[in-house]
Amino acid sequence: MTRLRALALFAVAAAVVIGVVASRHHSPTVARDPHFFGNLDPKQVNRVLHAAQAISASTPKAELVAQGEQLFESTGLAKQGEACSTCHTQGAANPALGMTPHPQFKGDFTGPRDPPALWGVAETDPYFWDGSVANLDDTVAKTILGHFIDGATQPEAVTARQTSAIVTYLTTLDPPASSFSQGTMSPSAQRGELVFQGKGGCVGCHRGPLFTDNLLHNTGVPQVKGGTDPGSPNPPASFNTPQLRDVRNTAPYMHNGVFTTLRQVVDFYDTNTVLGPLGLTEQEKVDLVAYLDAL
Repeated sequence: MTRLRALALFAVAAAVVIGVVASRHHSPTVARDPHFFGNLDPKQVNRVLHAAQAISASTPKAELVAQGEQLFESTGLAKQGEACSTCHTQGAANPALGMTPHPQFKGDFTGPRDPPALWGVAETDPYFWDGSVANLDDTVAKTILGHFIDGATQPEAVTARQTSAIVTYLTTLDPPASSFSQGTMSPSAQRGELVFQGKGGCVGCHRGPLFTDNLLHNTGVPQVKGGTDPGSPNPPASFNTPQLRDVRNTAPYMHNGVFTTLRQVVDFYDTNTVLGPLGLTEQEKVDLVAYLDAL
């Protein structure tokens, strides 16, 4: 009897979570960006950050990681009933959920924003597509204060503990194993790596172990129909360079999801970007996509 009751409760809980996800996917006009911070008190944020740093320095990492993972996976903390992992499933992007729509507030731009994967997120500052938040601790603290049900009213010590735990957990989100990391890339992917580093010029912005220069660039990505997304003002109309590990599983692509395949991304950079035409051959395009698939 106990087992049947447990199964029934699990089914109800699963139905609730699925209902929340389905609602967000099919009714994007009412979805709320969990990282819209509103009018947070900077002094409160600073107090939380200082307390979180003290907790991180005095608490075993394994303890914080376990707590952070539990918080990251919990569907009972956020205002809309989703978890951090709803959009960032175990650190990966979750394309099944679609995009986060805007406007989110009066005077906001119109257009979607693509939730990114969080692989190596501790090394990919600044954060968000417009690079508006400089460090990970600040990002997490503001998300808790602005989007957790009790974030604005709970004791700051609780928020600090949650911030420390989630940040510590996020530092463990390493990219999954791939043919790139295992040294088993196909001949096509190996040729694509040469294009990436040479004729394609991709390495100019996508370099290092996570394939990002941690800078903002304006490459002329087109707006979606009716979109007015301004990006960052510095440089004007620029967007944060995303990391590329596991990129094959993070479609759609660009800040607004305007491209649905890696081939479309390659075609854009070959002919339509403000960086100028690359003049790639068909084989070079195929090889470059194979390399991106391998990451």
